[in-house]
Amino acid sequence: MSLLDIAQWLQDTSISTGIRESVWTFPIIETTHLMALAFSVGIIIFVDLRLIGAALRDQPFTEVFHRLQPMALKGFVVNVVSGGLLFLSEPVKCYHSTYFMIKLVLLFLLGVNAIGFQYITYPTVSAWDKAMATPFGARLAGWASLLFWLGVIVMGRAIAYAGH
Repeated sequence: MSLLDIAQWLQDTSISTGIRESVWTFPIIETTHLMALAFSVGIIIFVDLRLIGAALRDQPFTEVFHRLQPMALKGFVVNVVSGGLLFLSEPVKCYHSTYFMIKLVLLFLLGVNAIGFQYITYPTVSAWDKAMATPFGARLAGWASLLFWLGVIVMGRAIAYAGH
C-alpha cells in the first residue's frame, strides 16, 4: 500500500468527509489552528528575539525562557492536534502539495533546532544568561527558529490558497 493509497483511504473515512463537508467543523478547526499558531509562535518570537539580542536584553534569558516556554508548548500542542485534523480533512490534497511537504521539512528542522539548542547551547546558559549579547550558537538557534517559523507560516497559507 503506497502513501497515496493511505491518503486516499483516510480521505474516504467518515471523519475526513465529515470535517471537509461540514459548514462549521472545518472553519472552527482552521480558526483554532491559526489562533494557536499566532499564540505559540508569537511567544516563541519573544524567546528568539532575546536569543538574537534584539529584545528583552535587560532580562536574563532563563527568566524569559522559563516564563514563556510552557505557554508556547501548550499552543503548539493545540496546533499539532488541529493541524492533524486539517490534514485528515484533505490528505490527498496534502499528499500532492509541495507546500505541505516543505512545511513538514521545516517543522522537522524546527525540532532539530530545538533539540540542538536544548542539548548543545542551553547547558552553557549560566555563562551567558544575563549577557546582552548571547553566544553565536544561541543567536544561530534564534535566527534559525525565526526563519523556519516564517517558512512554516508561509507554506501553511500556500497550502490553503494554492493548487498543487
